[in-house]
Amino acid sequence: MSPGNRRTWALIFLLIISNFYIETSASKLDTFAAKKKRMSEKVRKMFYHAYDNYMMYAFPHDELKPLSKSFTDSLSELGNLRLEHLPQGYNGSALSLIESLSSLAILGNHTEFEKAVLWLSENLSFDVDARINLFENGVMENETTETSTSGCGSLILEMGALSHLTGDPRFESAALRALRKLWSMRSPLNLLGTTLDVETGEWIEHSSGIGAGVDSFYEYLLKAHLLFGRDELWWMFHSAYLAVQKYFRHGPWYHEADMRTGRATYWQLTSLQAFWPGLQVLVGDVAAANSSHREFFYVWQKFGVLPERYLLDRQMLHPTEKYYPLRPELAESTFYLYQATKDPWYLEVGESIVDSLNLHTRVEGGFASIRDVTTMELEDHQHSFFLAETCKYLYLLFDDSFLANKNYIFTTEGHPLPILSSWHERLPEAYLPSNWTSVKSEEQQKRASAMSLRICPASTLNCRNSHPPLESICHIPDARSDHRCISDEDCGVDSTSCRRRSCSMAGYCGLWLSI
Repeated sequence: MSPGNRRTWALIFLLIISNFYIETSASKLDTFAAKKKRMSEKVRKMFYHAYDNYMMYAFPHDELKPLSKSFTDSLSELGNLRLEHLPQGYNGSALSLIESLSSLAILGNHTEFEKAVLWLSENLSFDVDARINLFENGVMENETTETSTSGCGSLILEMGALSHLTGDPRFESAALRALRKLWSMRSPLNLLGTTLDVETGEWIEHSSGIGAGVDSFYEYLLKAHLLFGRDELWWMFHSAYLAVQKYFRHGPWYHEADMRTGRATYWQLTSLQAFWPGLQVLVGDVAAANSSHREFFYVWQKFGVLPERYLLDRQMLHPTEKYYPLRPELAESTFYLYQATKDPWYLEVGESIVDSLNLHTRVEGGFASIRDVTTMELEDHQHSFFLAETCKYLYLLFDDSFLANKNYIFTTEGHPLPILSSWHERLPEAYLPSNWTSVKSEEQQKRASAMSLRICPASTLNCRNSHPPLESICHIPDARSDHRCISDEDCGVDSTSCRRRSCSMAGYCGLWLSI
């Protein structure tokens, strides 16, 4: 065959391969889109199965009992009463309906949304004396003065939004006052406890972590900064996040520690901790988020759902907290990680969560909690957060059209608040890898963390101005690429543990003080 013919056949072959590749890629995209649509419809059906059964058997009360097809109330003394036995004038607080409002909007059911808002505007009353969770409202006479860090530190989003919507600054001021007081009670390590006495201002529980009792405190510091543009809240979060990474993190896991000493107290995974990777995505620490998320999903796969508490040091379930109450945190973090990476693996995680929920928790009257993950014995309770958060985050994972060309912050109860420039105290400065105006010199640029620069560490990987690249949100490179040093000043901050590196007697930077 002549050279000319060989070139001709080579060109034909390349064209055939190219067309095949294009057709295959298009086919994969079509399959991918079809799968997302199929899964979003599956989640939509899950929501309405839970919602319709609530409206049929429990409305206007707080939550559905799906096995007995009855209701339960925040008012514990009313928990098992039927409609005809209610106290005179009590109409119910319809918690599950309230929690479903934003989910109905995201699903595009405007008719049901408007009906629900109309009913609530005409019937809902908060003039009831009862002991209920702080995340709703009200304090009875002779009530306990003990509260959680997350309780008094998770008011700023809703109260701030209320002030901006009404023009009345009192709501935001009260929430800020509580938040500032709480921050002033931190230890010299920038750690906070879990519970405190609101009258004495003393800590009751000094052991703390990222889970129950403190979780949404961290969440609201960052989200309130994003929503209102307050630098004060950013620097609170900045200090708190670095302290968490330094004292709580152990590889991909987070244990609990004493706020006064930083020493580990409890080596355990709790289901509420699963929100943390989602928060890390918002701050740009995607690598750390992915690492922890995969461990949470490993535990999910091991048991079929995520148990409430798992003892890391013994690799076993907590003997009394083996339940799964349909919590949303793992689905929430999966949604955030997919939004950040577009890695289809997270869609597979979401599909696994959906299949597990349908297999283990779906019953004729709704979705039931699991009392024991080892036996999959069910409990007669469909928590309102299943409607507000679990179904919502799973739906948004597969269909994010609601978020198109818009910016939202989700509250700890899963309700979207729009990020509006008019709500900002002042618009935050732009920190771009190509124009680091916040850094005065090239040397300072090398010795600053991504967090202090307010940039996503991933954005430095292909940036000429960053050498070496910042590997995590707290990473500060050593002064020299060969890690040689004369003093501790030549050493940076470790990318994984966020601990300060020091100079050894041999003249090399490392985590020598922690060995």
